[in-house]
Amino acid sequence: MQNTFKHYFLVIVIFLGVCACTLVFITPYSFTSFIGPAAGITTALVVLYGARILLAIFVATMLYCLFLYFWQNLAIESSMVIIAILAFMLQGLWAKQLTITEVHRQNWLKSRRDLLSFLIKVGPLSSLVSAFSVIIITMLENKGFGDNVFFIFVSCWSNSLLFSIFFTPLLLLNQGRHQLSSSKRVFITIASLLAIIAIGLLFNISQNVQQHQRQDAFNQVKSRVLQEIQQEVAITSDKLNSLSALLKVNHKVSREAFDLYAQQILQKKSSLRALEWAPIISDENRFTFEKSIGSVNEKNSEGNLKKAESRSRYAPIKYVYPFLHNEQVIGLDILTNAKSTINMERVINANGVTTSAPINLIQDEFANLGVLFISAVYESSYSYTAIAKQENSTDLLGLVVAVVQLETFFQKILPLKSKHIDLFIEDVTSPEPYTLFGKELNESYRYVNTTYIDVNSRKWRISFGESQAWQVQDKNWQAWGMLFGATFGGMLFQILILLMVVYSNELSAQVVRKTRELIIAKEQSDYKSTAKTNFLNTLNSDLQVPLQSITYFTEQLYETDIKEQKKLIKNIELAQHNMHKLLQMVADLSKIELGELIIKSEPLDFYGFINRVDSMLKANITNQDKGIIFLIAPNVPHFINSDELRIQQLLVAFCDGIHKLFNVNNIRVSIKIHNHNSNSATLFFVFTSHDSQVTDVKIPFDDYISKDIILYSTEMAMAKEVCQLMNGGTKLAVSASGERILTASIKVDITSNEQQRAHQTQNFDE
Repeated sequence: MQNTFKHYFLVIVIFLGVCACTLVFITPYSFTSFIGPAAGITTALVVLYGARILLAIFVATMLYCLFLYFWQNLAIESSMVIIAILAFMLQGLWAKQLTITEVHRQNWLKSRRDLLSFLIKVGPLSSLVSAFSVIIITMLENKGFGDNVFFIFVSCWSNSLLFSIFFTPLLLLNQGRHQLSSSKRVFITIASLLAIIAIGLLFNISQNVQQHQRQDAFNQVKSRVLQEIQQEVAITSDKLNSLSALLKVNHKVSREAFDLYAQQILQKKSSLRALEWAPIISDENRFTFEKSIGSVNEKNSEGNLKKAESRSRYAPIKYVYPFLHNEQVIGLDILTNAKSTINMERVINANGVTTSAPINLIQDEFANLGVLFISAVYESSYSYTAIAKQENSTDLLGLVVAVVQLETFFQKILPLKSKHIDLFIEDVTSPEPYTLFGKELNESYRYVNTTYIDVNSRKWRISFGESQAWQVQDKNWQAWGMLFGATFGGMLFQILILLMVVYSNELSAQVVRKTRELIIAKEQSDYKSTAKTNFLNTLNSDLQVPLQSITYFTEQLYETDIKEQKKLIKNIELAQHNMHKLLQMVADLSKIELGELIIKSEPLDFYGFINRVDSMLKANITNQDKGIIFLIAPNVPHFINSDELRIQQLLVAFCDGIHKLFNVNNIRVSIKIHNHNSNSATLFFVFTSHDSQVTDVKIPFDDYISKDIILYSTEMAMAKEVCQLMNGGTKLAVSASGERILTASIKVDITSNEQQRAHQTQNFDE
């Protein structure tokens, strides 16, 4: 229990430490920034400690999310936290399941192939879980599906991958019992930590460069838009002033001259909808004006036109260009009807153009927002104070009005702003702002900047903001290059470091293996040399017996009479036959050594063959106390494909030498078979004692089974070589009861039905 709490505390500290590092190295920071590294370190911890530490991962994630919400002021929803926790757990469990065998057996450093397989499982493969989950979290965070979520996917996958392949080996090497020296572990730890710091710094530098480029582009668009707005205001004011200058020079301008001059002003593409001239007339001159132009009108409280009430002066609109669709404003007294949008006293007292509050303009059955640019025209250009102008109202010739349509006004600046920049323009002259263009900006994970400009007598607030959050904005080729370069470069670095250690271990293992092989080869060479020496000694002993017999019987031949000579001659012939038999065995052994002895594979009536061998062996036994019994297992087939001569050779050899080998009189030969696939089988000949009373074993147990069979006789050596030539072998053993056993095996083929019929037909014809 104490170790469990210790592991929980250690996991929480490591997890929070990694998450804290993301605050340092990742800019700008969002909720999705820590998901990749957190998922990677979760993979390493779950692979090391197992699923039991997922509770600690849950607690650590909740603590960090609370920190982001209260201290970093990040907008975090509960659904985002739940998806992140589930992604961490699923990725950790999947990585644990993929690598459970390698970690349990601690063989992931056994070879380079095992290492690469292990790193792919904990890195690129398992990191797909967090990469897919971060797409869903990004949609929740930014309230929509961005155009560039693939960069978020790759970035999260990259962070998770790098943390997994760096920290998983480090934790396993420091906790496991791998066959690595302390120097190698220290080397891997230091190299990996330095690589992590270097990659983190590279990412941080790249992100800072991207943020500088992002801010420069934002400020550049902002400056261009402000410049264009101010330029458009200046152009409109200049056009209004030029018309004012014409009317100031000649206040009795005709309608045709006004239209011609206004047409020249509006020739270029402009946001001006109309130009109007409203002269100042007194109440005495109202009749003359209405007789030539039309009645002087004003709007009532309901917005309908009516004849203006009697007052000292009026400013009815006399000329308007273009006249078409604007004729209804002729005669409208702007001194009265413009009070709701602009202070006319301020217009009259101003030294230049004055801008009105936004108004609705009706055009083609649609209402469009607009403003009025108004300038007062005086009879002379002398400087008058505001009070003087009010007193000498006869100096005021009239008012020039430029109707500006805001949609067209701001349409000219749209090509200047980037597709990632949104505008929100408000008139904030009055306490309650009035929206001129755009809509309120979303400030979540976006650059937002506000600027105030003075448009004549009005104050406009212009807000600039990115249309998309930074995470889902299009990235340039430097960002993509840095992402892929750092990812694959870091992964390749860690793989090369670990491969170098594994290769060093493989070389050490190969040296040990080659050393063992050399030792075994030397032992085998010594064994073969000793075996050949022993064989030669055995052959020498076997040859000495017939030679000595021939010499002895030859000497006795001269000293005996004729009757005894025939018996001696028969003994000499028997010794000669034995010597010939030994020499023939030596010749066969030489052929086996040279690979010239060929094993045939012909159909053989095995049961009949055993009967013939049994009869032959019993006929050759001269001692009546000795005997051999053959026992054949029921599953042994009647027909097999093999070499009859070689089987007979090894059976005769073993049966001749088995009495001396076991020091018994009666021998039991049990014949068994083990079937393989493809009609092949192994035939076993088991030689055991059949005496009623077992003779005491003269050879100790260890000595008996350790000696080579070729030490007993040349015939046994020949039989052993034949067994090996027929893909079998020989084995000496002693059972727990003390019974001595010799087992000889050979490989045979099971005769098919067609081969049996052909063999039987051939023997019947013969």
